[in-house]
Amino acid sequence: MLRHASAATWASSLSSSSSPSLVPAPPLPESASATAGQLIASVKDAARQALLRCGTRLLEPVYLCELQATQEILGKMYGVLSKRRSRVLSEEMREGTTLFTIRAHMPVVESFGFATDLRKSTSGAAHPQMVFSHFEPLEQDPRFVVMTEEEQEALDDGALPSINLARKLMDDVRRRKGLRVEDKAVASATKQRTLARKK
Repeated sequence: MLRHASAATWASSLSSSSSPSLVPAPPLPESASATAGQLIASVKDAARQALLRCGTRLLEPVYLCELQATQEILGKMYGVLSKRRSRVLSEEMREGTTLFTIRAHMPVVESFGFATDLRKSTSGAAHPQMVFSHFEPLEQDPRFVVMTEEEQEALDDGALPSINLARKLMDDVRRRKGLRVEDKAVASATKQRTLARKK
């Protein structure tokens, strides 16, 4: 009954309008809006499943780190850089001085507390300057799980890394945001021993 009334209203508005250039669109049937909602939900779920199956990769933000230091503390400075997954790009000596300028790429996640550690290890002689450089994809899939015997053998032989860095970074971010993390509640179950002797 309601459909016929709206169709009649639409037809009367067509006949009463004097402007031939503006024609209102007919109202959609009620089932069309429900079908559109179902279609959007289905396409969203299909796209999500396709992205999860194709092997996801995390993009990690990277800083360009520029350091100035003397030759005496270069070894200590390289030690701090290597602990934080940094890649040294160049090392140049500034003309007329004894200072070296080192440029390196450092992941933003590893940069927290870097200046403090650098000053401690070099006694305040090295000073970092960090600027955002680019995003870099991590090589590991954060959702990778050993499924076959070949993958387990590769993991045991050292061909695959024992710690999934992408998964670790993803879980850390999820914990900070208060989201669910798939962790084991008990890492290794052993029987509890009582130290006191029973009498």
